[in-house]
Amino acid sequence: MLQLSYRGSGALAVDDVPAPVPGPGEVRVRVHSTGLCMSDVYGVSGVNDRRDVVLGEGDVLVMGHEVAGHVELGGPGAGDLAPGTPVAIDPIAGCGDCPTCRAGDENLCDARTVYGCTPAAAGGYAEAVVVPRRKLHVLAPGTPIEVGALVEPLSVGAHAVRLAAPAAGDAVLVIGGGIIGIGAALAARRRIGAVGKLLVLEPRAERRALCEALGLRAAAPDSPVDGFDLALDCVARPETFANAVQAVRPQGLVMLVGIFSDEIPLPVSTVVWRETRIAGSFGYSDGDFADVAQWVGSGAADLAPLVQQRVGFDGLTGAFEDYASGALTAVRTLFQPGFEQQERT
Repeated sequence: MLQLSYRGSGALAVDDVPAPVPGPGEVRVRVHSTGLCMSDVYGVSGVNDRRDVVLGEGDVLVMGHEVAGHVELGGPGAGDLAPGTPVAIDPIAGCGDCPTCRAGDENLCDARTVYGCTPAAAGGYAEAVVVPRRKLHVLAPGTPIEVGALVEPLSVGAHAVRLAAPAAGDAVLVIGGGIIGIGAALAARRRIGAVGKLLVLEPRAERRALCEALGLRAAAPDSPVDGFDLALDCVARPETFANAVQAVRPQGLVMLVGIFSDEIPLPVSTVVWRETRIAGSFGYSDGDFADVAQWVGSGAADLAPLVQQRVGFDGLTGAFEDYASGALTAVRTLFQPGFEQQERT
């Protein structure tokens, strides 16, 4: 099978390798769609070293953690999912035995593995991927299979909203109109209801237009905002964090969801004087992923506009380069192994 291999220092190459064989409790999934996450782009382009530090001598990393596809082959004890069953993959796998995992929070397990983020757990920039059966979520009949690849990033925003727990009617600000911010806004809308106040701040006009198309109110970051009960910073630059702190009411909550900058200044005086609460949100729990997969399959929202570009193997490396240079700003580009073949037939 073909896979996109990363060997560090920005080096990407398409390799032909044997198809992985599922072991006990594992399932091989034929990849249909994998979302290009900016965390992969940042790692390959050198914005941070999170994709290089996991590599040992001679290691190959197959990235891609936003995956949907069809069951192809089950290993011993993997259950009875029929070949061809459409699934979304939850890529965060904890040890399964610690108190955190038993509570359903595998995202916080000290021994967690994230498929697509370590050489030992290959991800979805490939024709097939092997994962534990318990990490597969069957998509509801009629769900477009490529929409299944949106479950993972949408779950990140939904997890943050669940932790923040806004009440019906609360005023919620989302900073950042990318896929994580949109996921947070959609989840917040489900929680606060039509009587709530919800606003997305996004600098790019085309992304504001996308938010509006999804029924979300959006504005440029230079718009004055204040009095919010909750601000979800899905970017985490110094300026977005400062904006979030200023936007919430006294004793309001700022939830950090994005990780663009590892360290940002803290406006201590404002936080202390207004008793601002600050919290972080990482990934999602098993329950969050399952809830979003169910919601996506319900058809309650038309998520097709989020998929703005599709590439196959011959366009995948170029997509990385275009995102890194800023030439490509699509909210989601999906890698689809069969894309070129589909186009030619």
